[in-house]
Amino acid sequence: MTSWLYPDQAATTIAVMKVIWQASADLILLSAVAMAASAQTSKQAPLPEVAVLAQQAILQQRFAETKEQDYVFREDFNSNTLRKECTWGPVCQPPFGGRRVYAWRNYQVLKYTTRHFEVFWLDGIRVARVLPEDKSNQYGATGSGEWTRNIPTSESELAVENQRVDSELAEARALRAQDKEVTSPDDPPPILFSRMLELCAFSNPRREVIGGRPTILLDFAWNPSQTPTNANETLLKYFSGTVGIDEEDHGVEHVEGKFVADVKPSGGMIKVRKGTWVKIQNKRLDASVWGLLHLRAWGAARYFGFELDGDGNLSAGAYRKFQTNSRVLTGSTEVPTESRRQSVPQPPH
Repeated sequence: MTSWLYPDQAATTIAVMKVIWQASADLILLSAVAMAASAQTSKQAPLPEVAVLAQQAILQQRFAETKEQDYVFREDFNSNTLRKECTWGPVCQPPFGGRRVYAWRNYQVLKYTTRHFEVFWLDGIRVARVLPEDKSNQYGATGSGEWTRNIPTSESELAVENQRVDSELAEARALRAQDKEVTSPDDPPPILFSRMLELCAFSNPRREVIGGRPTILLDFAWNPSQTPTNANETLLKYFSGTVGIDEEDHGVEHVEGKFVADVKPSGGMIKVRKGTWVKIQNKRLDASVWGLLHLRAWGAARYFGFELDGDGNLSAGAYRKFQTNSRVLTGSTEVPTESRRQSVPQPPH
């Protein structure tokens, strides 16, 4: 049977066919774009070899840790002592692993503590000068992601604290002259990232963009072939998690993890409860130099003069480079120039 189309029917049929053809063309184009994107993804730089990346990060961190002495910066520490049910209960947990504090009424603070420091180096000795608390002052931003206080400090307050700092410096110099360890209750010895990288084993590399910069994430845990040399390093035996390494600079962008067992080394100055969570985030201060931005901890721990029983935060910011023969703050000791300028390390390549 022959079918005849009237003119209006023919026009409609042609229009429908055009729509179908255009849809087919669009589908083909989208498929081509998807295939090109897939090909582009497959052409991305392969993930770096874990052992090589770890070694690059160790060298980079050693360099950054020496360059930290070129800066003066602020550290603001606060901690909330919480109800035990809040610290360890399922409905009041830190924001990691997909869990959150579901109701602020559960977040019951029993005690709030805050301390503020100005950190700098004199004769290669790290100084953490304690600053007074001004309760009328509010937090303010000092840069991307930074929240530190600009605390007004009087001449009399500085004079008292500088006298204490000068006394501790004299004692530290005497100890160093005897090849003894230099420590301060207000500024406990840090665990260097370079040493952490040396003592841990890494696995499961993957790439992620953080702050607009490609970052390699690695899972880490204590390397059983390593032996800790002090109580600080013993902590790492029971700490595991994830480290982020900047792909360009090889600096440590962040470390996040949990303690998998109770830790109580001899000496009584360090104690950590199993399940305590810690996240340390760094920021890029300069090319190849990364410094502390924020540390958050949740759980129960004691680290020299610092105690955690709930929620603790340490924010660092207001980084600025030392000026030759200039004062850090009014009334503070002038920065020496001789010993600090003798050897200038170069960034690793």
